[in-house]
Amino acid sequence: MQAVDSAVIAAAGMGTRLGLGMPKAMIEVGGKTILARLVEHLRCHVKVIHVVVGYREEMIVEYCHKHFPEVVLVRNPEFRTTNTAQSLYLGARHLRGKILYLDGDLILEPSSLEQFLAAAADVPLLVGVAEAKSENAVFTEVRESDTGPVVTGFSREARSPLEWANVFCGDRDLMHGAAGYVFERLAQHLPLPGRVLRLAEVDTSGDLHAALQFVTELKSAAVRATAT
Repeated sequence: MQAVDSAVIAAAGMGTRLGLGMPKAMIEVGGKTILARLVEHLRCHVKVIHVVVGYREEMIVEYCHKHFPEVVLVRNPEFRTTNTAQSLYLGARHLRGKILYLDGDLILEPSSLEQFLAAAADVPLLVGVAEAKSENAVFTEVRESDTGPVVTGFSREARSPLEWANVFCGDRDLMHGAAGYVFERLAQHLPLPGRVLRLAEVDTSGDLHAALQFVTELKSAAVRATAT
């Protein structure tokens, strides 16, 4: 068993599909930035958080300096010509042990994240999947086993109930030399153990609307839990 003690958040992309002219991690959903939600949840579970910046990096640099000085910022100066895999590699290359990798446009349900990290401690590589609802989903083929879901494939065309969640745990060299998408590098290691996460991804305007509804649901659930 090896606990996850560090995290890398990829926040260097331009977010062109959303078209708001800012890093998606800096978008406010329900009165709080996506980045703040991620860091606040993660720092309860990991010792080190690296955030990879590129597009309009000054926004994230200033924000973290003011609100999250413990976060380590890593630059991806080639963010216009590289993808998330490169950002994740840059963010992880000086870390040790098992690392949580995730996109900077995700809103995670806290208990779901906690369960994912607990499961990740028992396997070398764990892949996050989620209910298929985002507008640009990469669908996952999953079979059940005695130890939980097993991811057997990724596809943009073959629809399935679950999609790639843009979250995984593994070692620091996993994305080294990856030229394509992150899921394409993970596909080289299939089959892989998976874990279902409750989350919202903000990639399009439709996703943003759904994310706001998701945050509202999380708040309502928290209020009900406190009342009981």
